[in-house]
Amino acid sequence: MSRKLKIKDILLLALLTAIYMIIYMICMAIISPLGAFGHAISPGICGVFAGTVIYFMSRKVGKMWQFTIFTLLVMGVFALMGGGYLPWLITSVSTAIIADFIASREERPSVFKLAIASGLLHMGQAWGAIIPSLFFLESYRSTWIKRGQTAAQMDDMIKYTAGTWGIVNSLITFVLAAIGIYIGYLILRKHFRED
Repeated sequence: MSRKLKIKDILLLALLTAIYMIIYMICMAIISPLGAFGHAISPGICGVFAGTVIYFMSRKVGKMWQFTIFTLLVMGVFALMGGGYLPWLITSVSTAIIADFIASREERPSVFKLAIASGLLHMGQAWGAIIPSLFFLESYRSTWIKRGQTAAQMDDMIKYTAGTWGIVNSLITFVLAAIGIYIGYLILRKHFRED
């Protein structure tokens, strides 16, 4: 079997992106009572519920650059919704490339490798707010205030993405997304005839 992405693979990635985005929006609605803390770990919460999608992608597409293309599609959808932000794109795509090198070079990577890849993939999304909070706070804050966030909302967000909270929430996001892969494995292992 060819290990190069084909048109049918790209179409499947687009379909899985749509499913992933639906899950993401539902997760955002569910965690909204947690405020800025919930928003900071929202990629991890999504990773728990969308781990099945990532696992399925790995088994049905299973080719190099699947996570990078998937992430570019996700970032494109967010940009169309008005949420495009260059640091978020950079952190998300960078970790997606690393995830591809971990779990896309072989046809059926172990569940452990896939869990690490998903953890990194979702942590990269979280870093879209964490890195700016750590390294260019004023620019980050003013950009999102200009886009309609209140100063109080941004201050809350910064509280949970800067300093120790940034590290803690990175780890929480990573662990939640990794757990999502194991959930996906438990749900789909019989479908893919895996032990």
